[in-house]
Amino acid sequence: MMKPSFYAGASGLIATQRVMDTVGNNLANINTYGYKPEVASFQTLLSDEMYVKAESDPLSGGGVRAVGQGMLFNQGSPRNTGNQLDFAIVGEGLFALEVDGERLYTRDGAFSWSVEGEDLYLTSKNGGYVLDRNGDHIAATYITHTTGTTSADGTEHTNTTKEIDYAVLKDQIGVFEFDHPGGLESASNNMYRTNTLSGRPIRADTENYELLQTYLENSATSLADEMADLIAAQRAYQLCARVVQTSDEIEQTVSGLRR
Repeated sequence: MMKPSFYAGASGLIATQRVMDTVGNNLANINTYGYKPEVASFQTLLSDEMYVKAESDPLSGGGVRAVGQGMLFNQGSPRNTGNQLDFAIVGEGLFALEVDGERLYTRDGAFSWSVEGEDLYLTSKNGGYVLDRNGDHIAATYITHTTGTTSADGTEHTNTTKEIDYAVLKDQIGVFEFDHPGGLESASNNMYRTNTLSGRPIRADTENYELLQTYLENSATSLADEMADLIAAQRAYQLCARVVQTSDEIEQTVSGLRR
């Protein structure tokens, strides 16, 4: 039977590998607009009762395991793009999207128009509908311009043109907040879905955020912090590997003595 130290070291290898995977994903998204860095959380494995005379029956540690992964909703710096369909949230809240019938949320405000017949609808870069404060799709509204001209024979002509009213988008786009946004479940393409940890979405109070048009929010990933976490995880991985190796060597030595 293997020593508890072997299992403690093995569980540490798995846990620290989870940290390195998380850090790697954060670094890969350092240039992703609206990205929030992920963090791994762990739990000590307590299994066996210690052979001590104590009323509380203390347990001995059996290693560690990863029990969840949350996000740090730090504010990313805004970047001016000059695009009327780019939006950045300064403060709390997320944009709501409808993707294949599912309600998802994101901080990435790089939007575009989707043509459906004679109408235009505001969509995310992944094709999801951007929702307004009431959870409805946002259709383009237009400004109509009418001009009159007179031809050489004295006939008057009326010309009507229309252009998209980008100014109203800022008031139409819905922003929603959660009791615990760090508990949101990560979905694909920089989107999140709700769960019991995050709580239900509610319409964000306009006092808690500012919506900037022609801006995008840079990734909140800190290169310095991620590199420090990566170095710490690598060293922990090496130590855990050494624990496994040493435990195995002890077992081999004990087995040799028994022979």
